[in-house]
Parts: sequence; structure tokens; C-alpha cells
Amino acid sequence: MANDAIYAINEGLLPLDVPGTWEDQTIHVLRIPGDGRATASLIITRETLPMGMEINDFVQAELDRLRTTLPEFELHGRVPLTWSDVTGEALLTRWRSAEGLMDQVLTCRRAYGRRLLIFTATHPAPFPTPAYEAVMASIAGFKPREQSTPEPIRGRG
Repeated sequence: MANDAIYAINEGLLPLDVPGTWEDQTIHVLRIPGDGRATASLIITRETLPMGMEINDFVQAELDRLRTTLPEFELHGRVPLTWSDVTGEALLTRWRSAEGLMDQVLTCRRAYGRRLLIFTATHPAPFPTPAYEAVMASIAGFKPREQSTPEPIRGRG
């Protein structure tokens, strides 16, 4: 490990060589405070896009997986999503959990190279308009860090 290899998280720094000898598989779980009520959550995960696969293929494979694993899964629509540097689409879905029907928004985009960020927002159905708009604005507001050199990524986790 390089002596200067540092991995940053919100709470501090770790002496890790990422992506040299470690791969960033962090999961961010963010939640709108709800004072004990059901509320929206936003989960951000990371994947490496398989060679030969494009984002649309990845999204279709994820839809196929969700259809077979989530009870009563339905695709309700697709909405365009614009980031500062690329465009994409968000999938609007509904499925049944042990707590009841859940509305979910799923989208992904490249962070750099073949690295994807997957944004998944969930709320008990129906997803209230103010919470939906707040989540969508947050996702659309994502700005990737510039990758100036192929040096190890100094990620935030």
C-alpha cells in the first residue's frame, strides 16, 4: 500500500489503498426524518459495469431481477433525469414488502470508467409528492468528482 493512500468517509480518514488493493463497495443509507412516521430513504450503492454491458443493459437486467425477487413488483413508469454532465432515466416501481406496498425510484449513472452509482429511493406507497421531489432533486444534483489521473480514488463512504 502506498504511504499516501487515504480513503475518506464522512467521519474521517482511513489508511486504505482504494482502488489499489481495496474495492469501494460502500452503501450510503440516507433518510428524511419522520418523527416515527414512515418516510423516504435514499440508498446509494456501487457496482462495476460488466465488460460488454452498457447502462441500458444493466438497468434491464436489474428490472428482470426485481420482477423475479420482489413480491407484486410493477414498473409504473420511466422519467427522464438530467445531471449536469449526462442524462438518464429513473424507473418508478411498486412492490410489496412485509410492511405493505412500497414505491421505489431506481436510477444509475456512471461515476467514472465502468463504475456505476445506483440510486434507490423508497417510501411506503404512495410516495408523497414533496418527498418524491426532494429525492429526485437530490439525485439530479449529484456531481461526480473529476478524475484527473488514474491514481487511487479518494472516495467518500
